[in-house]
Amino acid sequence: MMSSLPRGKAEVPKNLSILNIGGHPKDCVLYAGGTIAKHVHRGDRVTMLTPYTGLSHHLTAINEYRDSSKMPDMEALVEERKKELENASAVLGVKDVRFLGHDDSITTITPEIVSDIADVIGDVTPDIIITHWPDDTVPAHGLSTKMLLLAIDAAAGIRPGKPYRPFGGDTGGAASQIFYHDQRGRTNILESLNPRMPNVIIDITDVVVQKAEAMNCFTSQNYGERSNLQRKLGEVLDGGLAGLHTRVPYAEAFLSHNPELYEYLPLSDYRIKRSNEASTEHISQMLL
Repeated sequence: MMSSLPRGKAEVPKNLSILNIGGHPKDCVLYAGGTIAKHVHRGDRVTMLTPYTGLSHHLTAINEYRDSSKMPDMEALVEERKKELENASAVLGVKDVRFLGHDDSITTITPEIVSDIADVIGDVTPDIIITHWPDDTVPAHGLSTKMLLLAIDAAAGIRPGKPYRPFGGDTGGAASQIFYHDQRGRTNILESLNPRMPNVIIDITDVVVQKAEAMNCFTSQNYGERSNLQRKLGEVLDGGLAGLHTRVPYAEAFLSHNPELYEYLPLSDYRIKRSNEASTEHISQMLL
């Protein structure tokens, strides 16, 4: 049966399932919080997933331990980090939060974490996955993505002791695309060995304040309403060159895993709209 769509046009699926992965709890929001908020507003279903507890980055607890030498209540700290992610996700409108709770004191690829991620993939059957660059030099970042890629294949097969849930695998079936964060985890020479240039930029200007409120839930890492950390990072990460070059105040940038398939060369209506604007005064807008 012939398609009724106009030639050269693509029907955008509604109510997408999006799986957003962060190596640490905060990363789910820091690198893609604005994009997530926009998809939630559109009616898409979003799942936040973090494999690790994030205790290695519980900065306030680390400082207290250094000063007092008194061992903290580790279970309480884990619960605190989980609650921070749940609260931040709620600010963005996300209700489905998967906190796997694996130890991140020494991060490495393990079959257990791969299997846990595969379980989530099989459960939410994402159309889109958002995650870190595979060679990000923060170990929990890059390893989370490497385990994700292994989990995609695992979720597509039959695993002993696991219920079978149909999933396309290799992002060719249920997950049509993976988007990697453009932002670098650290500033070091290893990052330069794997240069990355974004090919997808999302204008988050209309939700940047909402993202800032979500980030301020992570008080364990010195964010909060009384801290200037979110303002600093928001202007540096979201108000940087990706937004400047595309003539928007705030943007999140990504790289797509697969080349997109079109019938004709694509040009978005949004880019045309921005390109036709006569003034660039809005670029200097500071909201945070």
